[in-house]
Amino acid sequence: MVAAASNTDIGEFSQVSEFPRLRSERRTSWTPIEIQYIDSPDFQEATDEAVNDKKIVDLVLGSGTSENSGPVDLPRHLQRMCESTLLTPEQEAALFREMNRLKWQAASLQESCVGIAPDRKTIKKIHALLDRAMKIRDHITQSNIRLVISIVKKYVTPQLTFDEMLSDGVLTLMQAVEKFDYSRGYRFSTYAYRSIVHGIFRATSVVRDDRLRFTEDADRLADIAPEDPSRSSMSNQLWEQLRGLTATMLDRLDRRERLIVRSRYALGSHRKVRTLQSLADRLGISKERVRQLEKRAVSKLNGMASEFKLEEALSGGSGTVSCM
Repeated sequence: MVAAASNTDIGEFSQVSEFPRLRSERRTSWTPIEIQYIDSPDFQEATDEAVNDKKIVDLVLGSGTSENSGPVDLPRHLQRMCESTLLTPEQEAALFREMNRLKWQAASLQESCVGIAPDRKTIKKIHALLDRAMKIRDHITQSNIRLVISIVKKYVTPQLTFDEMLSDGVLTLMQAVEKFDYSRGYRFSTYAYRSIVHGIFRATSVVRDDRLRFTEDADRLADIAPEDPSRSSMSNQLWEQLRGLTATMLDRLDRRERLIVRSRYALGSHRKVRTLQSLADRLGISKERVRQLEKRAVSKLNGMASEFKLEEALSGGSGTVSCM
C-alpha cells in the first residue's frame, strides 16, 4: 500500500522537457533548435502506412480514459495518472512512427532554412509539428505510468521515498520514449522497464555514496582540533552535537534536495559551487525547478535550525544543541 505521495502529474514533467521554441526576433537572424528523432527511409515519401498511422494516432489521442484507473491500493491522484488506456502493439507502433515522422518533418523544414531567414509561416509550421509530436510522446508516457508505479513500489526505502522515485521514474520513462527505436520490433515496455530499473539502481548508488562521503567528511572534521582549545568558542561536546545535527538535518531532506544543497554550497565532497544549469542537466529537470528545490531545501533547513535551537547554541546562549 502506498500511503504518502505528493500529487505528481504528467503535466509537470511535460513542461520540463518540452521542445524549445524557435526564436526569430529579426528576419535576418534566427536560432535553430536541436531536434532528435529515430530516422527511417519511409519518411522520405508518402506511404499508405503513414496515412494509416495518422488515422490511428487521431483515434488514440481522441479516445477517452480507461474504465480501469489503476491499482486500488493507490491514492486517488495516482489512480488518475493511470487512466489512459493501454496501447495495443499496433497503436504503439503507429504512435512511435508518427512522433518520429513529425520530428523528422520539423527538422527537414529547419534544415531548409539554413543560410536564410525563415518566414513566420515556416516557423509556425515547425512549432505545430513539434507540438503534435510532444502530445504523442506525452500520451505514450501516460499509457505506461502503471509500469513506473509497479517498479517503484518494489524499491521504496527510507532513503528513497515513493514520491522521489516516481518523479525520477516518470522522467526516465519520458527519456525512454524519445530514445526508443520502434523499428527493432519489440514492445516499448521491455525497453522502458530496463531503463527505469537501471535508473533506480543508479539513484540507490548515489544515495549510498552520499552517505559514505558524509561519514568520511564528518570523521575528517572530527580530527581537526583547534590550535588553542582555550580560545575555542565551541566545547568538544557541542562540536560533536553539531556533527550529529548536520547529519540529522541533511537526512531529513530528500535525495535531490541533499544533492542540490551540497552542490550549491560546496559542502562535503563538493569542493566547488555548481551552477543551477549544471544541476538541471544532471537531474534532467529545468533550471527553474532546481531553483525551486533549492529554495524548498533551505526553508526546511531553516525550520530545522529553529527546531534544534541551533542559533542559540552557536551564539553561546546554552552551550548545547537540543530539540525544542
